[in-house]
Amino acid sequence: MSPLPRTPQQRDRRFARVRRLTRTLFLGSGVLSGVLVGYVASNAKPVVTIPVPTAAPTTTAPTTTAPSDESSGGASATTTPYTAPTTVPVTTTTVCTTTPSGHTTCY
Repeated sequence: MSPLPRTPQQRDRRFARVRRLTRTLFLGSGVLSGVLVGYVASNAKPVVTIPVPTAAPTTTAPTTTAPSDESSGGASATTTPYTAPTTVPVTTTTVCTTTPSGHTTCY
């Protein structure tokens, strides 16, 4: 005995079920991978962090005294010499990260 041939309606229903199943699997895997990427990204930490100390800039404020306005006896005002401010090079903190594959990134 040979199997009964399918009608076009039966064939269309079967294809519709297969399309629905593949669409569900595709959308489900896309949503699942998006959730997984979000989870991994939120828990990611750098492998190695190397802090570099910074030097704080120091400057010297100029010290001068203004002449006093004395009109009573002609006393002269004393003035200290001007001291120019000194500048120190400013360094910034550099943080380097290394991946397990050996790639180092400093920023």
